[in-house]
Amino acid sequence: MTISAANSWIVALDLRDRSRGALAFAGWLGAAGESVVGAYVLEAWSRPYIRDDVEHDLREAAVRAAQALGCRPPARIVTEEAETAEAGLARVAVGASGLIVGRVAAHPRRALSRLGPVARRLLRQLPAPVVVVPPTLVTVAAGPILLATDLGPASDEAVVFARDLAARLDRGLEVVHVGEDFYEDDGEIRDPVWLRARDVYRAEVAQDTERWAAAQGLGAAPRHLRFGDPVLELADLAEARDAALVVVGSRRLGFPARFFLSSTASALAGLATCPVAVVPPRD
Repeated sequence: MTISAANSWIVALDLRDRSRGALAFAGWLGAAGESVVGAYVLEAWSRPYIRDDVEHDLREAAVRAAQALGCRPPARIVTEEAETAEAGLARVAVGASGLIVGRVAAHPRRALSRLGPVARRLLRQLPAPVVVVPPTLVTVAAGPILLATDLGPASDEAVVFARDLAARLDRGLEVVHVGEDFYEDDGEIRDPVWLRARDVYRAEVAQDTERWAAAQGLGAAPRHLRFGDPVLELADLAEARDAALVVVGSRRLGFPARFFLSSTASALAGLATCPVAVVPPRD
């Protein structure tokens, strides 16, 4: 039976090392007054091996893990029976403020392989805003919330999410846009035509960013403009700004595309050293 956790944050309980970061981030939200519910999915194959008092055992395990991290445990624990972990979490997350999941690894070679299968599939579905947390996170950084935008409609819901969360948590909100690197800096290039074209392009991107911020009511928010690979630039800026969270919007990829393409949001969630919230578009 699906248990409603509307208007609460859902933290996926795994209770292995990979979920420690997710539990720490959830504890930070709980300490700030947010409602946090722990969710554990009983996959169909495991039901014959699970005791009837599983929620009690999970509660004790979550409390022990939270104490070890020095954070607040979830206010309550719910269980959901489903064929797969991602299916159960997606059901519990309907109407939730966000779904917090741990990332499998901190430093493997490929960003997408860091996510793990459950986080990767949840980012494809996006039943709610999904926050992917590195397993090594113990304390949420003291810096601002970074709102990354492509200046398009995919960022609209991310703006609402980031602005509301920053206000509730009393955190600064900063806007970042990464422009294309058509005109990479090269200290050896002195061609005045090239330099002029680069400067014109960057000025246009800066103007577009200012117009977008004003239209979104973010005129007072500090802004960062970078050029290059969006994933690498955003991850670098998040570390430099000691960001508590990076918020990005997402386009729901079609069925064929999602198997062959990775979005900037998913790649960033697999690379960043801080939590990354991926916000779905409005249906």
